[in-house]
Amino acid sequence: MTVAGAAPSAALDCREQAFETGVTGLPVAKLTLTADPGPDIASALSDMKASWQANGTWLVSCRIPADRTDLAGILHDIGFQTVETLVTFYQPARPARNLTAETGPARADETEPCVGLALTAFTYDRLHRDTRVPPAVADIIRAAWVRNDMGGRAAAPLVARVGGRVAGFNLCLQTGRTAVIDLIAVAADFRRRGLAGQMIEAAFAHFGDTIDGIRVGTQEDNAASVKLYESAGFAVESRQVTLHWVNPGVTP
Repeated sequence: MTVAGAAPSAALDCREQAFETGVTGLPVAKLTLTADPGPDIASALSDMKASWQANGTWLVSCRIPADRTDLAGILHDIGFQTVETLVTFYQPARPARNLTAETGPARADETEPCVGLALTAFTYDRLHRDTRVPPAVADIIRAAWVRNDMGGRAAAPLVARVGGRVAGFNLCLQTGRTAVIDLIAVAADFRRRGLAGQMIEAAFAHFGDTIDGIRVGTQEDNAASVKLYESAGFAVESRQVTLHWVNPGVTP
């Protein structure tokens, strides 16, 4: 749904994010800009910002192509801050390679171990990187995200087990014939053993010929993740900049 009070515009689309709003108890929204928003974009954004402030919106995210410094400048002028450069990778479907780890769909009793793992694994994500977002709030959102994925949102909530313990997870969505790695993480004491790569192979094995390929995004400065996907055969598809506007007048 469009955020209440937001002025309608062909160049701007601002929609409330129901999941994050429900978790934080405050309106959270996503702003989308067209490629050519026109000469009145600055004025329209200023009006929209006023509506966010009036409605108590806490956070608005916006993602634009990394080379659109013109749009980034306009967003910065009304209080947005750049929080990450997101690199999206893609690889056509293929048979799994050298899959030797114990992997498979997560059981219901493995949800909370995965939540605990996630809370120690994610530091590069956009919420934890934004110093205006309280770390505890970023943790709450991330934990809820994992539970939501494992509760049915993910088409394939895969885990890796070592000695009967959850050592990592790969939570994959599916849109049409494309699988998307939504969240992937390895427990600290099992890192640097090739387990993340094994979970990528588990995704290829799980989906088989039901997909045309797998897509995944990571932060450009997350060197370990970039190396992981490149070594697994993924190629860069796009680069985007993520920006946040955070309302200083409200706190979740």
